[in-house]
Amino acid sequence: MFYAAPEQFSDRWEEKSDVWSLGISLIELAEGKNPYDGKNPFTIMKEVCAGSPPTLSSSQWSTDFVDFVKQCLVREASQRPSVERLLAVRMSRGNEP
Repeated sequence: MFYAAPEQFSDRWEEKSDVWSLGISLIELAEGKNPYDGKNPFTIMKEVCAGSPPTLSSSQWSTDFVDFVKQCLVREASQRPSVERLLAVRMSRGNEP
């Protein structure tokens, strides 16, 4: 439930659902806790489906990292970049995989 994309609460899944989960995982790894930690399942569902997507709360992260996480957490799956698109953006910035 902590990593579920908005569309999964409507019993839909697609590859871009994993992109959302990646964004949540990156926040958890960077900040040491899941952005939905301590919240009940109903609250999580409500925030994922209708609230603002979580963001990195610290200013210590690079603009590129913050932007990458933000792209992963676009609520509408059709607007969320694919894994291929995220990799292409990363490679175009001159970063190694």
